[in-house]
Amino acid sequence: MKKILYSLCFILTGSSAFLVSCDKPEELTPKVDNTSEDYLLPTGSILNAQDREEVQALWDEYNNAINQ
Repeated sequence: MKKILYSLCFILTGSSAFLVSCDKPEELTPKVDNTSEDYLLPTGSILNAQDREEVQALWDEYNNAINQ
């Protein structure tokens, strides 16, 4: 008898918790249209000869490592 009573209490508690938690949808903040259509592209810098040599050395090291 206690087993049936415990089961009934468990079912009632679980179903009431489920019904109380699902009573309203979540409220969202109001949508504000503050988007921009203007985009600023990043400006690159031109490498000098020393920087190009360093980059090329790194590329060569990478290519040698993956082609082993």
